[in-house]
Formats: sequence, C-alpha cells, structure tokens
Amino acid sequence: QLFNIVDVDGSGYLDEKEVGTALKLLGFKWLEEKHVEKIFERADLDENGEICLDEFVLEAPKTLRTNLIKLAKSNGGDMGLLV
Repeated sequence: QLFNIVDVDGSGYLDEKEVGTALKLLGFKWLEEKHVEKIFERADLDENGEICLDEFVLEAPKTLRTNLIKLAKSNGGDMGLLV
C-alpha cells in the first residue's frame, strides 16, 4: 500500500513531503512543489497539517485520475494510444 510505503516515520499520517514522495514514486515528476502543496491542502480535510489514511483514500482517486491521464499522454500520446 502506497500510504504505508511513504509514511517513512511510521506515524500513520503523511506530511507534505511524504505526499510529494508518493507522487514522484507514481511517476508524476512534472508536479512542482506548488502543485503538491495544493493537492495536500485539498486532501487535508481537517486542516491539521497531516493526512490520515481516510483523507488519503478520499483524495487519491481524484489526483490519480488527473495525473495518470497526463502520464499516459506523455508516454504514449504521440503513438495514438489515447483517443
């Protein structure tokens, strides 16, 4: 599970740096710090400065959907794999 892999301190929560690491591991290398910051803010529903597993599960599908399309376009768009 990605959450546990990037929760390097084992706290059960992700900080902004750990979220950035997760996104890079997924191949979203184009995301700048400001993008990671916005994703983190959107996911941190209780605004406590960290993301719990429940918040991660709620935000992940939206972030993945958007960025997997970008990743696919950058990796296969020129070959006509995306319609």
